[in-house]
Amino acid sequence: MASRAQLSQARSRARRDELLAAAIDLFAEGGARAVTHRAVAARAGLPPATTTYYFASIEELVREALSTHITSWVATLEALADVEIDPRLDLGTASDFVTSIFATRSPEKAGTELAIYLAAARDPELREAAADALRALEDLAVRFFDRLGVQAPREVAAQTVALIAGIALRRQSGPYDDAEEARLLTTAIGHLVAAHLAATPAEATATVTS
Repeated sequence: MASRAQLSQARSRARRDELLAAAIDLFAEGGARAVTHRAVAARAGLPPATTTYYFASIEELVREALSTHITSWVATLEALADVEIDPRLDLGTASDFVTSIFATRSPEKAGTELAIYLAAARDPELREAAADALRALEDLAVRFFDRLGVQAPREVAAQTVALIAGIALRRQSGPYDDAEEARLLTTAIGHLVAAHLAATPAEATATVTS
């Protein structure tokens, strides 16, 4: 049976996590200006003074909320890297797969992720965490291309991540539906892979240095 001290610590951690989640929700809705002590406590369903008990300033709360969210995102990407990839995957099947992902990640959710990433990238204390998230996405693409048999896939993975970021941005204004966005993305990736395979051996094994 847990002791009183252990139960108290568990409740304290739970409250802290609730505050961090509330801060992310508010940030997603209205940016950093929407994250105030009173608003965060109200969203978490906790007394107004709760945030100042756990965090010295609203800046500290926002920074930790962003950092926690990015850490969770990186863990999700690392788990996805273990998913088995069928080497016979073609562009049509890949397009259907991307469409299914878009169905679970609305433009609004994608916009939230962009806003969180950009806010972290602008903060000197969070910039490395933002870079880690981008590297995790790139590493996932590297493993994907490696399983498809693409030689020296790091460069094409880096280019693919740039495409994904561009698609996430374009989805905010909605000029294309999800199926068309998926087709455009997978076609562009197919062109990247084809160009990579057609490159000279020296070009094909080049690494990204910028």
